[in-house]
Formats: sequence, structure tokens, C-alpha cells
Amino acid sequence: MVRKHLFGKRYLIVLDDLWESNAWDDLHSCFPSWETGSRIMVKTRNVELTRYMSWRSDPYLLPFLRDEESWELLQKKVFQGESCPLELRSVGTLVAKKCKGLPYLIIMIAGILSRKKRDASTWLEVAYDIGSHTLEEGSMKMIQSSYDLLPDYLKPCLLYMGLFSKDYEIRVSDLLKWWIAEEFVPNIGTLELEETSMSCLSDLVSRNLVVVSKTRVNGEMKCCIILDQVREFCLTKIKEEKFMQHVGKRLCMYIHDGMTSDFKERESFGISQASLEFIAHPKFSISDNKNLFPLLNNLRLIRVLHLLDFYLDDSWAAAFQLLTHLRYLAIFVKVFHIKWVSHLVHLQTLGVRSSYIMISPAIWKLEKLRHVDINEFPIRWEDGERVKFEESTDIVLHNLKTLGTCSMSLADMTPKFWNKFPNLEQLRLHIDEFGDVPYYSGSRLMTLEMFPTRLRKLSLSETFLTDEIVSSIAKLQHLETLKLSEIYFTGEKHWDLSDNTFEELKFLKLHRVFMIHWYCSDESFPSLKYLVIKICSKLEEIPLSFVEVPTLQLITIIDCSNSVGDSALKIEKEMEEYGCELQVHILKND
Repeated sequence: MVRKHLFGKRYLIVLDDLWESNAWDDLHSCFPSWETGSRIMVKTRNVELTRYMSWRSDPYLLPFLRDEESWELLQKKVFQGESCPLELRSVGTLVAKKCKGLPYLIIMIAGILSRKKRDASTWLEVAYDIGSHTLEEGSMKMIQSSYDLLPDYLKPCLLYMGLFSKDYEIRVSDLLKWWIAEEFVPNIGTLELEETSMSCLSDLVSRNLVVVSKTRVNGEMKCCIILDQVREFCLTKIKEEKFMQHVGKRLCMYIHDGMTSDFKERESFGISQASLEFIAHPKFSISDNKNLFPLLNNLRLIRVLHLLDFYLDDSWAAAFQLLTHLRYLAIFVKVFHIKWVSHLVHLQTLGVRSSYIMISPAIWKLEKLRHVDINEFPIRWEDGERVKFEESTDIVLHNLKTLGTCSMSLADMTPKFWNKFPNLEQLRLHIDEFGDVPYYSGSRLMTLEMFPTRLRKLSLSETFLTDEIVSSIAKLQHLETLKLSEIYFTGEKHWDLSDNTFEELKFLKLHRVFMIHWYCSDESFPSLKYLVIKICSKLEEIPLSFVEVPTLQLITIIDCSNSVGDSALKIEKEMEEYGCELQVHILKND
């Protein structure tokens, strides 16, 4: 009937709040040819759906309102054309800012304010209680519809984020590891768990349930938050669905800043002390007068402990002996010895900040390790230990993706050693001494595979950069990110890359690289997108050959000489003449 009525006419159809692709498939066949100049406008909160539908045009992504725009909209809705009283302007801008740039939330709060007394104290109460007001006014129903349409595996991921404190910025790299440790992330096809967890987060972002608050230079997500009203919804849903008692077959508990010795938080979620088994929230933030260790005695099945903001005294090792189910551990201690956690056979992530670190071969027996993040640990061998390790057939860490920051000699960087980590993708390394490199000398060293062949990200610090090392890096066929920090050169302070090609490198960061001249050919970085140069005080200029890199999008210069900045601007100008868009940011921290 719709199709018959519209046939031969020019029409405008507006579809409001569409969510699923099959709904679009059912509807669009009702609309006859668009050749008459007809148009269909679709409103949705699901970005993925727009990609499915985009036949004639790309989606227009509505930005969040700026603070001044939020205040303008709030005034219009509250005062209906009248001017705002002077005594309400200051608190009014605060109310508008608390709405986080969301137009529908501003309109909702305006409706509340228009029914309340017009005085500053009343408006201030609304400003600091916006989360509860949004639920009262029907925002719950809208978020509920978004939640109901989530795949089942995404629901616990979102509820888990609701346990963070209000406005808390969650580091994406940590969050993905926590989801994996809690077994929220399913195994999908051939994708690695890290890829799947990132896909889960991207899905929540595309549905506007999670907001990216910070990005990296290369555009990747660095931090994210959930908006107040989504958090309030999650906390309500956690109680309704008893999420904290029934995640799989495990009970979970949230511990936060207001934790008290009588477990009031646990009781508020209907959790009895007898059934206390598991912590869902990984972030401890406990004041010094709270004793952590007696609490851990009651949490034997805990899987995630994130304690980098909490300094543990020397008794931590004994307290951790019973926590055999840990999958994620990040600690801040004075002394750390790997043997104190070698019993944690399920451990996937180990993060340590310590002033004195002792590593033993026991670390290589933790077969489920995926990520090792220690501020710096030495790889040293007693007599015969290295040969025993390299020749052993039962020591292979297939799951290890990230390793750092380790310090080792060039002599120990052998293929036999790296073959023990066949899937290593990220390495942070300090080559502290060259030693006697067996079987190779002089130019023959260039044939040596110094680094794991599957590396995607490599960070080198505090080392002398030789031609041999550079040649070995250039041979890494999958390398996308290279970061060099505190780098020195022997002899003349020149870095000549004219004979090297970094085929897949997209991100290059140079921090305190003590060179004067830098030479590149127009083929050295064929895929580079981002170049960051920070505090390279001796460098005179950036090679003009970067003009020939059409993929280059951004050059960031931080605390370098004026001549370096001038060379970057010259590259920008010449690339513009070629029709390429390049941004140059020149920053001075002083």
C-alpha cells in the first residue's frame, strides 16, 4: 500500500531510531525508485547499521555539543525566549556541562528545571544528581532498548564497565585484558582474543553506549568512559540480573573507594560473606589505613587484581600464595622475584613496577602468559642455563604477545631464544651490552635475525644503534610501529637509512635520538602515516625525502630546534603542491 501510494511521486521518508539491518531490509522495498529526487533519512544510534545501508551517501555523525552550545540549548528550553536571570547563569553553565554534550539529555534536564524553583541551590542539586534524574525521566527505556539488542557476549562487557566510579577514564589496553581474564570474550573464528575484545569495545562505541575520551597519535583508542546515565542503567541492571552473583558459575564482588571492613558494599548487592568468591572490578583504590591482605584471604577465586596505584609492603608475596586462580596481576612493590608468582599457572597478564626485580627461568614455565609488562628486567643466564632453555622442547610460550621491558645483550638475541615465543608481536627492549656474538662478526652480523620475526611493535631504549641492528629491524616484514628512545651512535652522529626499507612501518617515534644528520631515500618508509620527533636536540632537519611518502598524514615535533620545525613545514608545503594533505604540529613544552 505504501509503495503504491508513493509510486511516481517525489517523497521524503524519515525513519526514526532504526536499529537492525533486517528491519531496513523489510522496509526499503516499500519505497519506489529514488530517481525522481526522493530521499530517505534514517536516524540511528548504531553506526554499523549506517555502513550496511549507505548506498547513496555516507552517514553524518552528529557531534557532541560544545559547552556553550549546550548552555544555549538549555536556556532556550527552560526560559522559552526569556533571558536567564543573572544569579542562575553560573550554575546554569555547570548544569549544561554536566549533560556531556548530549542534546536529548539537555532537553530532559531542561524539562526538570522548568518545573522546579528558579534558585541557584535547587539547580545545583540537579547538576550533581543528573544520573538519577535521567532514569526517572525515561532515559532508562531508551538505554534498555540498546541493551536488549546487544549480542549476549557484549552484555557482561558493558555491565562490567558500569562498576567503575563516575567519570572514570578506563585505559583501553587494560580493559581488554580484564575482559579476557574474566572470560567475557568468546573465541570467534581465527581471531585472537585481543582482536575480538577490541571488536567488542568498538561495537559498544559504535552503539553510543561507550565514549572514547582519549586517542593515540595514530588514532587508536587510548581511554574510554561510559556516560553517567548508561552507568546508572548498568548499576540497576547489575542488581536486577544478579550479575555480581552469577557470572558464569562464579560470584563476583565490586570493591571501591568506600570499602569498609564490614563489607557494606557486598551486602548492598545481597552477597553473603560465605559465598564471597570473586572480584569483578579490577581497580583497587584503598586508603593507607585499610589492610588489603586479610581481605584477600576471603577471595581465593579472584581472577583480576590491578594494584599499580597501591604500594604493597614486603608481606605481599605470602598473601598471594592462595590466589591460584589469578589471570591478571599488576602490582607496585619494592622487591619482586618471579618465583613468588610462579605458582600462578593460569596467569595471562603480569605487570610489575618495582625498584628491584629478580627474574628466574620460572617465568618461562607460565605457559598461559599473554602479556608481560615490567618496568625493566634483565635476562641473565647462569652457566649452561641458556643452552638448557634453548634446547628444551617443552618450553615454548605460544600465547605470549607482549614482552617488555627486558634488557639483554646482543649475544643472547639469537633465533633459538626468540623461537621460544613464536607469536610475539610487541617487544620493548634495552640492549645493554654487545658482548661476543657467536658465529657472526663484522658485516656478517647483518644476516642475523636479532628480533622475533612476527613483531608488529618494537621499542628500543638506551642503546647504541648500529647499522646491523637497523638492517635487522628493516627485515621485520610485519613491523608497523617503531619507537626509539635514548638512542646513541658511535663515531659521527649520522643516521643513514638510504639502503633500508621499512615496508609496513606506519608509526615512527624518535625520542632523544642523539643524531645530527638523518638521511633517508624516497623508498625508506613507503607506508608511513605518523612521524613523532621529541627532544632530539642535536638533529638539524628532517630529510626532505619524506615529501615522497604519499601515505604520510601527520608530523609532530616536540621540543626540537627551530630548523627541525622549519623542515617539517617545508615538507608540508611541498606535499600540498602534490595534492597530498599533511598536518604538522610543532609543540614547545616550555
